[in-house]
Amino acid sequence: MSVRTIIEIERCRSNPKFETIVLLAQELNISLDAVAFPNARSGTVSKSVADFFADKSEAESQRYIVLCRQAEMIKEK
Repeated sequence: MSVRTIIEIERCRSNPKFETIVLLAQELNISLDAVAFPNARSGTVSKSVADFFADKSEAESQRYIVLCRQAEMIKEK
């Protein structure tokens, strides 16, 4: 992708093809929703978080979440 194309997209002077949006999302490691709707609040977790928990069981995931919450409480004190 040329620099000019990227600049045109960033300045909203160009509407990229869907294939371009997909490539940008892959390169930036973000969801298509984040590219298409940057101001929308997502009810989903980021790809990196989903990837981290992908091979974990529900019990392992819950233990990790509890541990993170405990660490946040300690940090706040």
